[in-house]
Amino acid sequence: MATYDDFAWFYNRYWNEEFHSLAFPILERVWLPRVRKGGRVLDVCCGTGYLAALLVERGYRVTGVDASESMVEFARAAAPRAEFHVGDAARFEVGGRFDGAVSTFDSLNHIMELEDFQECLRRTAAALQPGSAFAFDVLAEEAYRTRWGEAFVLVRDDHVLTISGAGFDFRTRLARCTITMFRLVDGRWRRSDAVVEERCYTPEEIGGALGEAGFGKVERYQAQELGMGGQLGEGRVFYVGTVIS
Repeated sequence: MATYDDFAWFYNRYWNEEFHSLAFPILERVWLPRVRKGGRVLDVCCGTGYLAALLVERGYRVTGVDASESMVEFARAAAPRAEFHVGDAARFEVGGRFDGAVSTFDSLNHIMELEDFQECLRRTAAALQPGSAFAFDVLAEEAYRTRWGEAFVLVRDDHVLTISGAGFDFRTRLARCTITMFRLVDGRWRRSDAVVEERCYTPEEIGGALGEAGFGKVERYQAQELGMGGQLGEGRVFYVGTVIS
């Protein structure tokens, strides 16, 4: 997970708040009313903890899991009243049962194998109380076929970031981008490079995996139809699945 450890600083500074300022109102509409007030919430692929902090502020008891140790360090600082663990999304173990679960910012697209995607959903379902809801968003093929390959450059006095996409391979359903990062630390420039891959799961794969994991009623929402505009909403789909009682 070194890729995400290197990226954690940039992610926390530039994208976490921007995304969740648009995503949280959607979660408040389609998912949060189904979570018991003051209940336990499992945040799968919690990133740097911005969402966890929002939930804690509203009285929920949050446990977050992320494979990146650096992301978890940021999360513990952002939401000190929450509990965080370093763990793979397809192999995590948490104690007790939860009243709701959530995973945001197309985190599940970063799971590269269908078997691991299915296992992540199974473990999430097993951690939930019967009748509890799991909300997550994924990028559909539309997102990868449009903006994924566009170049992006960010230049500041003490840090620089460049992203270049290799596009989307419709045969393997994989998308890849290359990230180059520079930071001025203790008077010296430090460079790190990373290649980030995502897999585009079909609605049939997602629906099948949810059913096999034990989620009954499944609802699907287009992000743009719920008010998430711009590039972040393009091709993004929110799912809400309820564990069978």
